[in-house]
Amino acid sequence: MEGPWAFVETTLPHMPLLPISQRLLIRTERLLIRPMRDDDLQAYHELRLQPEAMACSRQGRPDHDIEETRSALNQFLSPHSDETFLYGVFLPSTGELIGEGGVHTLESSSCGWPEIGYRFRKEVWGRGYATEFLRAFLKAWWDLPRNHTKIRVHSSSIQKGSNSNAVEQIHANTDLDNIGSQKVLAKLGFIQFSKYTVADTQEDKLGEPLELIGHRLPFPEDDSGNRE
Repeated sequence: MEGPWAFVETTLPHMPLLPISQRLLIRTERLLIRPMRDDDLQAYHELRLQPEAMACSRQGRPDHDIEETRSALNQFLSPHSDETFLYGVFLPSTGELIGEGGVHTLESSSCGWPEIGYRFRKEVWGRGYATEFLRAFLKAWWDLPRNHTKIRVHSSSIQKGSNSNAVEQIHANTDLDNIGSQKVLAKLGFIQFSKYTVADTQEDKLGEPLELIGHRLPFPEDDSGNRE
């Protein structure tokens, strides 16, 4: 993203992130959310074979083969998990993998904050699973142990806290026409703070202008300005 950037004092999760063995299994009313494993490969491949599920991905197409899916799955596993906080989303009644998501980079290229994303199988769209997953995931993310640090972020994303430090943010991008994801993020309190154009990375649109909306969510504070 063009425009002014600045270094700020803030907080971020302690690095390296919690090892997978210490990451909690999360249960919600309808979902089981857990770290992915090697034996999830086939189910993950089936998700990534759906054109609809992959439409907003960087590649913009289904995986060519299971080895391409294996490369994607490796981002969920050690040693990559030291710098990602990713989960699979399952139906407890059947064990079916219906989605995945989480923080896939700790330093977004567009604004500097950790960036969150998700995808779900087309059969479960419109049932509120994305909102349910993200609400539970965000609680787990904010509950991670943290350190004070200094980072470079886009000036438009900075929110001053009750002291001189910048309030920690988590960031999400949506395509301009992805109204569904914009509504999901709004339900969870994300604030639209930027609109910008980048070169598309999808293979059939490579280099074409792509309009994106940036969303940010600040670390939750109670009414007195203290962290919850």
